[in-house]
Amino acid sequence: MPIHAYECRACGKPFSTLVRGGETPQCPACGSVDLERQLSLIASPQKSNDEPAPMGCAAGMGGCAGAVCPAFDGG
Repeated sequence: MPIHAYECRACGKPFSTLVRGGETPQCPACGSVDLERQLSLIASPQKSNDEPAPMGCAAGMGGCAGAVCPAFDGG
């Protein structure tokens, strides 16, 4: 039962939700099922002397500030 990030096409609200097999998620703000699934990234394990890995982000979820996600362009 993975957690997926979505953005509602009807009202624009970003949210994350647990999705069970065969279920269709709904926007918690407006109830719409017209959703766009967002890219979710996971941090990879790092050695203790390395810089921390970037945390996952999805458009509108507070992690990406612009058109290019910092997790993809190196910062």
